[in-house]
Amino acid sequence: MLAAGIKSPVPLDELENHLREDVERQVRSGVSAPQAVEIAAQEIGRPNMLKSEFRKNERTVMKRIMIILLGILGVFVGAAFILPALAWYHDHGGMPAEHLEFLLLGTVIAVGGLSIAIYGFKKHKA
Repeated sequence: MLAAGIKSPVPLDELENHLREDVERQVRSGVSAPQAVEIAAQEIGRPNMLKSEFRKNERTVMKRIMIILLGILGVFVGAAFILPALAWYHDHGGMPAEHLEFLLLGTVIAVGGLSIAIYGFKKHKA
């Protein structure tokens, strides 16, 4: 596996545990230890194929993290539009049209960002 480029300890530990469990199961069923190792290794698959599968999983996780971060950024950008408009309203007791536009734009951006972040969290748990 190391020769194929799988160097991260988490996937290697996971593969090792799976291999050990499979060998143990084979030995309990009456297969000799060397044969059990051979069968288990064949069932796991080729290192290059496993490396490809781990890369797919890493990309998926990275995409989900980026979706969540994009959503959080949207909430902050929306708040950057909303808060000055609300401060103006608080100080002056009214809101001119240009501040109302920023308030509405900020609300849309913040709600959109929150929706994206929630989607990313739900997608992440699935």
